[in-house]
Amino acid sequence: MLEEPTGIFAFPKGAKAGTFFHDVLEHLDFRNVTGPSRQDLLREKLVQYGYDLSWLEIVSDMVDKVLRVPLDPERQDFCFSRVRMEDRLNELEFYFPLKSLDPETVGRILAKGGLRQEVPAKIEGLNFSPLHGFMKGFMDMVFRFDERYYLVDWKSNFLGGSVEDYSSENLTKAMEENFYTLQYTFYTLALDRYLKLRVHGYDYDRHLGGIFYVFLRGVDPGKGPEFGVYRDKPRRDLIEALNEELIGAR
Repeated sequence: MLEEPTGIFAFPKGAKAGTFFHDVLEHLDFRNVTGPSRQDLLREKLVQYGYDLSWLEIVSDMVDKVLRVPLDPERQDFCFSRVRMEDRLNELEFYFPLKSLDPETVGRILAKGGLRQEVPAKIEGLNFSPLHGFMKGFMDMVFRFDERYYLVDWKSNFLGGSVEDYSSENLTKAMEENFYTLQYTFYTLALDRYLKLRVHGYDYDRHLGGIFYVFLRGVDPGKGPEFGVYRDKPRRDLIEALNEELIGAR
């Protein structure tokens, strides 16, 4: 008999939960220097979204773990709790022209860019008419740390009722099944274009640090930095190929 999830794993699922977590993290000062205290903010957001205040300590504990988890397993000091408000951009909008976008072209470029074979194959199997015009979207957060720029996407997906369900292997599977791999590749393309216009002497390898997809329910520094955090950095030649073939920019 399967056990009922407890703690943060029992927090309601669905779109409203995702919006709630995004709202909390967007307005939270990770270093707790300015603005309302964490508890006050969480209490306000729980009421705003119609959740019982009995969730306060559970959500607060989850936030604490997310802020403390090492973003680089080799650097214990690299964590969200050290990111200043002034070094963050939340809900960064991007908007760029498309020369052409079709499944075959995208799949071919991704295959050359070093992605796992299963990913390009899935993309090429999609069925949509070629697109022309503009690509528009929003990145949950972009932040700067040690003069490098990183992209973050918060995920409230329920993958199971224990931290072990959010292992690297399970995160990779969830990323591919939900086409998040394709999503962050385009996000990286957008961020690369954004930084080229704003960072003096910009260089992809030197200035762009990579992406973090944070599966909030499964983060637990005590278990290890690999749980709940998916890390990657698309290869430079992949981003350059997308720039040239989909946008027409070198």
